[in-house]
Amino acid sequence: MLASPAGADMRYGNYEVLSDRWTDASWVWAVYPCETPGQFDQMPAGCVLVSALPRPQFGKYYGGTAKLVDGRYSFTSDVPDGLRCPGAALPSRDTYTWDANSLAGTIESHFDVGCFNGPPGVNTWDFALTRM
Repeated sequence: MLASPAGADMRYGNYEVLSDRWTDASWVWAVYPCETPGQFDQMPAGCVLVSALPRPQFGKYYGGTAKLVDGRYSFTSDVPDGLRCPGAALPSRDTYTWDANSLAGTIESHFDVGCFNGPPGVNTWDFALTRM
């Protein structure tokens, strides 16, 4: 793992997630510092906790620990309703990766069963974060 470039550590706070993945909801990420267990005054560089909050409140929670590697943050989360199908929502395993400076990235969403009992697959979307 390479050291973080100057200014690449993500600012803590709330971020609007801008993506064409969702047509019926939007998401806000609450970004918190990672903590060293037992040492609450020490926060490791290049690490943030992400909690995703849906708007309106009908989507399922997701989140994870994002680590900075080579100028990009990344985390993987199991999303209970990650694949939306007509009349149903199915689980997915999503990886969010974004550039530490531009805050632009991609979502890679893997699912074991597709809509209407279809085959497994992967969907990919672009997204951007805007600090609120």
